[in-house]
Amino acid sequence: MSTEYNSMLIAKLYSTVDEQETTDLLEEIQEIGDPIFLYPVYDTYKKNKISYISHYYILTLNSLNSNDVIQAALEIGENPETKITDIAYVLDIFDTRKFYEQRAIDIALASLSEFISEIDTNVYNLYSIVSFLKNADSLSNIESELLSIFANDKFNTKSREYAFGKWLEIDPKKNLQTITDNFGKIKQNDEQESLIARVISKWTGTKIEELKKVIEENGGIKAKYIIKRAREKDEEKKQKVTAEKQQVVQKQYTNADLVEKISILRAKINDKAKSNENIGFYIFPPNEAIFLQLKTANDNATLMKTCVGLREIIQNLNNDLGSHGLSIEEIKTLLPDAAKEDYNKSLNKLFLYLHSKKFKVDNSIFGLKQLNQLVGLIGSHPVAEKDQLIKKLVAVNLDKAYQEEEWATIHQKLLEQYEKSLTTLLEAIK
Repeated sequence: MSTEYNSMLIAKLYSTVDEQETTDLLEEIQEIGDPIFLYPVYDTYKKNKISYISHYYILTLNSLNSNDVIQAALEIGENPETKITDIAYVLDIFDTRKFYEQRAIDIALASLSEFISEIDTNVYNLYSIVSFLKNADSLSNIESELLSIFANDKFNTKSREYAFGKWLEIDPKKNLQTITDNFGKIKQNDEQESLIARVISKWTGTKIEELKKVIEENGGIKAKYIIKRAREKDEEKKQKVTAEKQQVVQKQYTNADLVEKISILRAKINDKAKSNENIGFYIFPPNEAIFLQLKTANDNATLMKTCVGLREIIQNLNNDLGSHGLSIEEIKTLLPDAAKEDYNKSLNKLFLYLHSKKFKVDNSIFGLKQLNQLVGLIGSHPVAEKDQLIKKLVAVNLDKAYQEEEWATIHQKLLEQYEKSLTTLLEAIK
C-alpha cells in the first residue's frame, strides 16, 4: 500500500464526521496494519471517545504492528474518563501482547471496581476483565469482588453465575467446603442457591459431589431440580457411549472435517490460480490461522474470537489482486454501492481482478462479502449494531440459533458457508 494512499486515509480519518464512514475507514486501516496509522488513530480516538464507535479505534490499534500500541493502551486505560467497554478492548491489547505488568493489572482492577459500583449490565465487560486478570495470574486478588457480584441481585444472572464460577476456580477445595458448611444459611436465598446449583451442575469432583448431595437432601425445589436434571443429562450421555464415541466427540467438539475441507479448497484454488495464464499467482497467502478454527466455539466469548479470526482469514488475500488495470469509471460501474475508499479492500480487489480477466463472478463473490460482514458483526458485538447483526443472522437462518445461544451451531454454519463460497470460487476459475 502506497504512502500516498495511507496519507489519504489519515486525512479522511481526521475529516470524516459520519460514524459509519469512520468504522469503514478503521476497518480498512485494520486490514492494512501499517504502524504509521498508530498516532492518527489514537489522536482521533481521543476526540471521539464518547461516541458509541469508540471501541473501533481501540480494536484498530490492536491490529497495528507497533511496540507503541502498549503505551497508547496504557494511556487510554489509565484515563478515568475512559468507558468501561473501551477498557475491555484495551485489555485485549494487553492479552494479545502478553503484557501483564502491574500498570495493566491496575487498569483491570480499577475497571472491575467501576463494573461493581455502576452495577454494569454488560456481561461481556466482566468476561474481558476477569479473563485478563486470570491470564495475568491475578484471579486470587479479586476473590472478594467476585463474591460481591455473585451476592448482589442487581447484577444479571449471567454475571452472577460467571463471578461465582471464577470464585470457585481460585481455590475449589476450600471454597466448595465453605459453601457446603454454610449451606443452611445460603439456601434461605432461593436465587443464590439456584445460581450455585447451575454452576456446580457443570462441574465434577469429590467436593462437587458432596455439595450436590447436600442440595439433593436439603435444598429448595428449584435447586434440587437443577441438580436432578443435570444428573439425568449426564446419564443420557453415558447411555449414548458406543464404539463410535471418539468419532462423536470429535464431531461435537472440533471442526476438523470442515477445516480440512477448507484447507484443501484453498490449496486447490491457489494451484488453479497459479497455473492459470490469466492469474499466475496464489490468491491466498500462507495462513495457519485456519487451524485455530478446529475447536468448536461453545460460548459467546469464544465465538466472538473465532469470528475475528475467521474474518482475518477471509480478508487475507494476495496484494497482486490490486493489479486489475480497471479504471475508476469501470470500477464505479462494477461496484455501484461501494464508496471509493472501499475499492482497495481485499474482497473488492478479488472481484475486480477476476472480472477483469473475464471470469464469471458477481460482486458478492459467491457469498464471501456477506460472510465477511456477518463474522465482523459477531466479532465486535457493539450494542448499537445489535439490530444490524440480527438482520444479517435472519438472512442466513441463524437468528434462532443466536437467540438460543447455540454458539457451536453458529460456528459450524459459518465455516460451512465459507466452504460453500470457496467451492463456487474454485469452479469459477477452472
